[in-house]
Formats: sequence, structure tokens, C-alpha cells
Amino acid sequence: MFVCRLLGIVCVVLGTNWHGNALANEYKVHINARADSADRIKVEIQLPSLLPDSNVVVFPVTVPGTYESHLWWRLVHDFRAFDATGFELSTSRTPDSQFVIPPIAASISYSLDDSFDDKDKRVSVFHPAGTSFQGDSVFVLNHGGIVCYVQGLQKLPYTIRVLHKAGIVTQTALPVTHREPTLDEYRAQSYDELVDGPAMVCKPDTTTFMVKDTKVLVAVCSNDDGKSQEFAKTLQSVTEAIGNFLPRMPVKSYAFLIYLWDMDFTNVIGGKYAQGALEHGTSSFYFLRASRSTESIADIAAHEFLHILVPLNLHSKEIDAFDFRWPQMSEHLWLYEGVTEYFAHQALYRGGVTNEGDFFQELDHGARSISYLPKDFSLTSFSRDVLLEKNQRLYPIIYSYGPLNALLLDILIRKETNGAKGLLETVYDLMHTFGPSKPFNDPELFEVIGKVTSPKVTEYLQDYVASAKLLPLKEMLPLIGWEFMDSVRNLTLTFGVRFLGPPGDDKRLHIGPGKVNPLGIEKGDVLVEIDGHPADAEKSEMFRRLWEPGSTDPITLVVERAGKRVTLSGPPIETVEVSRNVIQELPNATEEQIAFRHLVLKGVAGMR
Repeated sequence: MFVCRLLGIVCVVLGTNWHGNALANEYKVHINARADSADRIKVEIQLPSLLPDSNVVVFPVTVPGTYESHLWWRLVHDFRAFDATGFELSTSRTPDSQFVIPPIAASISYSLDDSFDDKDKRVSVFHPAGTSFQGDSVFVLNHGGIVCYVQGLQKLPYTIRVLHKAGIVTQTALPVTHREPTLDEYRAQSYDELVDGPAMVCKPDTTTFMVKDTKVLVAVCSNDDGKSQEFAKTLQSVTEAIGNFLPRMPVKSYAFLIYLWDMDFTNVIGGKYAQGALEHGTSSFYFLRASRSTESIADIAAHEFLHILVPLNLHSKEIDAFDFRWPQMSEHLWLYEGVTEYFAHQALYRGGVTNEGDFFQELDHGARSISYLPKDFSLTSFSRDVLLEKNQRLYPIIYSYGPLNALLLDILIRKETNGAKGLLETVYDLMHTFGPSKPFNDPELFEVIGKVTSPKVTEYLQDYVASAKLLPLKEMLPLIGWEFMDSVRNLTLTFGVRFLGPPGDDKRLHIGPGKVNPLGIEKGDVLVEIDGHPADAEKSEMFRRLWEPGSTDPITLVVERAGKRVTLSGPPIETVEVSRNVIQELPNATEEQIAFRHLVLKGVAGMR
């Protein structure tokens, strides 16, 4: 870039030494991956030919898959526009805070704050969808928070150049067209594809493996070396289970991008509550604590990987032509998230990573969420209005109630097709009808599903997905030898320990007494040891006996109370526990019911 000053006006001429033959009508983006003293990076964009009237430069309100408001324009500073000669032009703002540039604008530039340490209370960007600029060594580039587009020109291609120091490299599922020691170049065919392909710039730590004909990349950003190999062991078993679960792999390559947070609160605000991942068509981005075990990501990785089915290969027009400025949400979140979560449990079960008991526990846990449903709740209206504050608070329900709905659909489809197909096969039928570039119309989906299965499946979707009727668990679960109970009274053993929220910044667990208190716990006690072992908040397996005593054997806890260590010991006591919305196995399940359960869950009929 050449910068000059003429008559007090700044003029900017972007570099033209692009690798290969760049298209004439595209966006050319320079990202300077070297944060300044204010923890900001500089972005410069050579624009395509603009429309004849005023042009609005759009920074997303939100991006697909997050179902939350981001308002990315908040983090843009020093926005400028220039004509073809490099003279600065006047700009303005729209009522919704987007930028307006003249039609003669040839380029724009701006600086950016990152979202990981953003203190704006209006929004809370989910970290796997966010951005991070750490000096000159670590950059998380979710492009919705980095790059903009001109209204009406969303479908034009992008070429991205990332300038960085030597020793670090850009990892992304987008096609990389050129690499140099201090420069990486990659492309996207549209703004939608660019947002769907996050990038991570840091020291290289990668491992690759093959699953059938799909090449899988594991890239890790952390303070330790060799972490990608550790994660790859778990991720290979997960993806191989999925490869055996799916009739065919719908992608040729896939990338797991994993950012391991070292608990440095100067770089990340609110990180202790933000672990998770965000799916993309051919990649997924993970924000995890550095201390998290690699084995613990199996469930979440299975879910994110299975988004290669929906919404990548099956989605509505709202997703296909996503409106980043005025988002219109699809009403089929039950399909994109609920069915995907169900498939994740099913794939791990079929692949031997988990067992039927694990699968059952996931569904039983989901049934407990029914207690939190509003009376007027329907899956379609919830999805359509998911950006409303009331639905933002309720959003996690889709991962518990949604799989229950998917199970019932699986049962019904198997029943109506005489076992010939289930929910997975139905999704593949729909993928054949539609696909990555052929979206469906939201209002027509139920009828289309009925045509490839049965009219009764359409009736079910209209009655229990599009209306506020609760799922017919009592009527349908007996078909697979399970039953749904509104409440169950059980005698249970308990130590009466209650956890008072997530661990604090010091990773310590604060506890209090439950309804019964055989150990003499006091509210605010800090758990230090369990049977002589340090109470490590990162190792949930060590708390199993504390939560679920398997016998009447006593337990010994050491707690910190008022600055002193106190030893508490004693056996659990028996108490009556009332559980609501419970799934349990029928005590007299028939061989036919069990065989049908195996057909639904495993795709084959048979005995246990």
C-alpha cells in the first residue's frame, strides 16, 4: 500500500501485486494481522464496480448458525472511502448504523476491535463466532466480524490476503491459493461462503487424516505444541463413527479449528462460560479451555461435523440467501439443530463410541426440559422469532427438546414405511431433491417430507412442530419399549451437596447444603478434596460418586470455610426424590418392541 498526503487529504493506493489473475468484479481484501497498541487490526478492501445510486456497506447484525445479535458495526473504527485516484470521499451512516459510500468509491479502509475482549453490554458474541487479535501472534478471523459487503453485491467473489509475521500461518477450510512466509491468500465465491469459512492465524500445529474419501484437518491454536495430535485421536474415532453412520460422505474435506484458551482474562472476557463450537459447511470452530481433555469433545464434535447434512446440503431460502443486515430466520431450527443433535447421539451409538444406555440418558435428560416450555411454545414459531430476547433465553431448549422430536419422527417414519427408511434416510432423500444450491421454501417443507415418507408424517409435523401441542411421548415411546411418565418417585442415596454455580476464576467450586445435609455442609464452603484427591473442577468424572452414591460407603470431603480447612465425613442417606418428565424402559417390553427399537436406533432389527 502507498499512502500520500495532498492538500491535507489522505489518499490510499492499494497494492496490485495479487497472485494470479484476479477477477475484475470482485472484492480484494487486505487484512493486516498485526494488532496495534489499541489491540486493533487494519482492513483495506478494493471494491467491485458499485451501483449507480448510493451504496450501503453492510457489517452483519448476525451470522448463520448463531441465532443471536452481534451488531458487528460496533467494532468498526476510522471507516474511510476513496475514489480510484486515492482521494478520500465523504461517508455517512444509515439509521441502522451501516455505512454509506458514494458510487465512485473504489476502496474502503477501517480498523477493527475484536469481540473476545469486547465490554459492550448490549450484546454477548458467542466466542466460537467471534474475533480475537492478540499482538502479532494469534488471530481468530470469523469473517462476519472482519469483512463487509456492499448491499446488492453479496454474491460477488472475495480474495483475501492476510499479512502476518513469519512463523505463523493461516488455517481455514476455504481454498488457499498462495502462501508466502508472511502472507496467505485464499478465496470465497461469495460473502456467504466467506462467512461460512472461518480462519485462524497462529503458529502451525496441524494433523490430518482420512475418513473414507474425506480429508480431515485438525488445527489447534495453543501455548503447547502437539495438541493437534491429541485431539486428532478423539476426532478420528468420532468422524469414523459418522462415516459408518452416513450412507455417503457429502464433503471431500473438512477442518476442525480449535482455539485453546489459556485463561488469560486480558484477552478474553467471559470465557469461563463460553466454551463451545460453531458449525460451518466444511469446518467447525471451537473455543475451549486449554485444560479440557481431548476426549470430552466427542459429543460436540459429532454434532458440528454432522451439520454437513443440514444445513449445508438441506436448508431454506432464508439461509441460502441470508440477509446479514435485516436477518429473516427460518422456521425449521428443529431440523438444523434438533435433528443434528439427535443424529450426533445416534452416530456415536451406532459407531460403538457410546452405548444404548448413554443414548437413553441423553433422551431422558431432554425430557426434563419440558418443564421449562412456555404454554404457547411451538418449534416453528420459536425458530422464526429466535432473535427475540425471550427466545434467546430459551434457546438451549432446542438441544434437548429438539432431539426428542427427532426420535419420534424416526419412530413414525420407520412405522409408516414398514421399516424401509428412518429419519436419516429421509434427510438424504430431501438432500437429493434439494442440495447446497437449491433451497426449499419454508412453508412447503412439511408437505415435501410427507411425499417421501407418508401423509401421517406431515400431520405429525403440523400437529407437534408447527403448533403448541406437546410431543406425543406417551403415545409413541411404547412402540420401542420405552414409556414417558409425568412424575416418578424414587428412593435415592444422596450426600446432600449442592453446587453454587460454575467454578470461579480460581477454578474452585463453591458448594452448599441440599434439602438434606448428612455431611454438615455450610453455604459458601469451597470444595478442596474428595476422598484425599484434589477437587479439580476440570475433571467432572471425579464427582460421580458425590453426585450419585453407588453404595452406603462414607465419603470424606475437605472444604475451606472462613479461611480454615474443615474435614467432613459420613455416609449418604436415603431420601425420596420426585423426578418429573421421565423416560424409562417398559418393565414388560416385548421382543417385538425391542427389535423395533433396534431398527430405529441402529438401523437394523434385532435383540439386545
